[in-house]
Amino acid sequence: KERYVKFIAYFLYTILGSLFIEMFVVILLFISLADSHIKNMNPASTDIFFLLAALLMVVFLAGAIRLLGYWRKSRDNYQALMKEKVETELRFLKSQLNPHFLFNTLNNLYYLSTQKSDKTPKAILALSEILDYVLHSGKTSVVSLQKEMEQMNNYIHLELLRYEDKVNVSITTEGDISHWSLPPMTLLTLLENAFKHGVMPAVDQAWITISIVSTPTSLDLLISNSCMPEVIHGRGIGLQNLKNQWQLLYGERFIMTMQSELPNRFDVKLQLTKTV
Repeated sequence: KERYVKFIAYFLYTILGSLFIEMFVVILLFISLADSHIKNMNPASTDIFFLLAALLMVVFLAGAIRLLGYWRKSRDNYQALMKEKVETELRFLKSQLNPHFLFNTLNNLYYLSTQKSDKTPKAILALSEILDYVLHSGKTSVVSLQKEMEQMNNYIHLELLRYEDKVNVSITTEGDISHWSLPPMTLLTLLENAFKHGVMPAVDQAWITISIVSTPTSLDLLISNSCMPEVIHGRGIGLQNLKNQWQLLYGERFIMTMQSELPNRFDVKLQLTKTV
């Protein structure tokens, strides 16, 4: 509202100023040329309506230029505010997601320690690498898919130290994945959810499959796991925060689906398309 008041005031000042200057110039010219050339001047030069029309054209042109400047400045300020808002929301989501993931991972380490397992040192080493990744990746909005897959393998190794042959994990990739980036902790969050709900005492032979399909224009991530029919998935903080992060970064280019088409299977699928 304040901008419009300033613009109207500027518009009125421009009219008054232009009118004063033009009348001053016209009077000066009339006085100096009245005796010798006034009769030879173009009639339009002394037509008051023509002079007012020219004045209004100048005023409207100046006002339009000024209004365009205000619009561009407002647009730039809005874009800067939206970018800052998205970055703030992403930082908030990461601040929730990382402790949630680490808490569940430390539970695995605690379990191994209570069993006095000789695998505990290996678990600590794998966890230290994951911790290093979590701390450093938190400073960026996206990481390479290859780097995320490296930590995914570390996490799988850490989980298998606990579950051993109680779960079968398979990974398949198709296409060139080197040109893709994604929000950090994406695969780790999906895997953590799959292990949490897919490997349970009630499941005889638990399994988890990870499928990554890359094309020049799209990336499909599909994580499936065994589950019990009565278990409700997809309502935890991890998957919801992950969905919110992707939504903020990619908007309509991103689709996330969570479904249980079969009573003993749960799927989480992420689809990302490149901009044309």
